Amino acid sequence: MRSTFLVLCGALTAAACSSSSSPSDTGTDGGEADSATGDGSTAQDSATADSSPADSSAIDASDGGTACNTLANIAQTITIQQVASDPPTAQGGTFADGTYAMTDVTIYTGTQGPTGPSGTSKTTIQISGDTFQVVNDGTPGTRTVSAVVSGTSVTATDTCPDSTVFDETFTATTTSFVVYLDGGTDDAGARTVAETFTKQ
Repeated sequence: MRSTFLVLCGALTAAACSSSSSPSDTGTDGGEADSATGDGSTAQDSATADSSPADSSAIDASDGGTACNTLANIAQTITIQQVASDPPTAQGGTFADGTYAMTDVTIYTGTQGPTGPSGTSKTTIQISGDTFQVVNDGTPGTRTVSAVVSGTSVTATDTCPDSTVFDETFTATTTSFVVYLDGGTDDAGARTVAETFTKQ
């Protein structure tokens, strides 16, 4: 599935959202997450780490569009898990500069909701100030996001390849952060997707 955040997941709108900041469909993550349901994309091969931005005319092999950066996806493929409980409360904090790999994706389905695995996700995010470079195994495969924090909320606006805006809540420490994304509703009620990223 596409990571909204960004997570920032673009990610990561139906049942679950993925990694990095925009909504997506439940299933294979295409990205903090990116912050929806998965899009069935397969994971892209990792390359040598390179955080420099790519030429805007470069082609992103994962979706045939413009590459927004040349960041290597160094994350491991994560199995998304559904948990029948309410999500934790976002605590806010400060996003520290650095490179982060997705280390967990949990879909909180409510106390009467379904449980068990629900696809996979693989996302890497590099933070520099309020700019988030995102690479994931979905479509689009790369994104550049501008993030504005207010309390426990973050507004993530794509600056490449489009201008999609996502509002999320988050908890951040000096070594990791979690973004909480609206995963839509199903028969059991509202769903919240929590994407965890750990500093490398």
